[in-house]
Amino acid sequence: MSVLMSDRDTFGPRLRRERERRGIALETIAVVTKVGVDLWQGLERNDFSRWPAGIFARAFVRDYARAVGLDAEEIVEEFCRLFPIGDRRAARIIQAQGKLIGHHSPALDDPNLFPPEGDRRVAADNPPDPSALRWARLAPRLAAAAIDLGCTISLAIAGAVLTGGGFWVSAGVVCILYYTASTVATGSSPGTRAAEQLKQRVPALFTRRAHA
Repeated sequence: MSVLMSDRDTFGPRLRRERERRGIALETIAVVTKVGVDLWQGLERNDFSRWPAGIFARAFVRDYARAVGLDAEEIVEEFCRLFPIGDRRAARIIQAQGKLIGHHSPALDDPNLFPPEGDRRVAADNPPDPSALRWARLAPRLAAAAIDLGCTISLAIAGAVLTGGGFWVSAGVVCILYYTASTVATGSSPGTRAAEQLKQRVPALFTRRAHA
């Protein structure tokens, strides 16, 4: 029992670590799957208070696993084993118990059990496009590089004008000072920080949808 409880407690946090290790933001998964960030945050905390039950809960977990690049069926099977909300047997068990006491229980796979926001999940036969996920990981890096390049070129031009020296000499000095100062001060470049802020505030900018 203690092993089972341990697996249950670590299920969501383990998914979060895998997602973070792959550098995938929750906002990116939300855009790709059309499921709100708050539900994915609940999954990673093992909080399913706002989740649908049965087949829809399993479908949500399957979409998350696919978006992160995990074995979807393995994750769904573990989810069903650890959490009654996703157990394929839960509906039959609860209905049977209800009959014993003369109480009618609706099927757990009833579409009415969706959250108030409605079904925002991508259809099971239309999984997230791998190229879209690769682009979601690459786009912030390209944005950071473009921002840093623009900053260093602008500063190099300004330095060359002010000192009357050559552009390339100014560019070399600016690059050394720019990256050294930013690394010492914050541990990353201004472009990296700016791209991270953009990714969190406007995740759609870093998500490419698959062509029909």
